[in-house]
Amino acid sequence: MAETIFRDNSIQTGHRIKIPKAIVDTLNLKVKQKIEIRFDAGKKKMIVEVVDEK
Repeated sequence: MAETIFRDNSIQTGHRIKIPKAIVDTLNLKVKQKIEIRFDAGKKKMIVEVVDEK
């Protein structure tokens, strides 16, 4: 699996999740497309997956 690291970013708080444009472009995400975000606090890892629409 290729690993992409984003540096020199800042933490944003609130009720919305902002995904960096590089990830949006890489995953070819569209407006209102369903995604699932998984966060493993123990490993400090976040996974963004596209949800298959049936």
